[in-house]
Amino acid sequence: MKFTTCLLNVCVILLCAGGFAVHASDISTANQCLAYGKRAMKENPQMMNLLSQSKIIAESIQINNYSQALGKQFISTELVAKIHSDQEKLGSILCLFESDDKPLYFHLTLQD
Repeated sequence: MKFTTCLLNVCVILLCAGGFAVHASDISTANQCLAYGKRAMKENPQMMNLLSQSKIIAESIQINNYSQALGKQFISTELVAKIHSDQEKLGSILCLFESDDKPLYFHLTLQD
């Protein structure tokens, strides 16, 4: 009985640690998306100002994995996350990734 309880506790700890690792990875991927968006919008000062103030809402991150082509371009990951600034909720960002570390497309949807 003691062994079973100990084994159960170890499993719970490992599951919690695994969940944190996935969460940290999701935040890192969302930050890559936002950084890519800033590079893509560098010619637009208004958008740069808006994106520079933006912070990702970690609980809103959604990552969808694919193994298919979109047209002729291979897409491995789609990321959607809500963003906000200190003053207000701004909207959401969308990125398509060729691989886990190479964003190809960025889109910002502003909240009305």
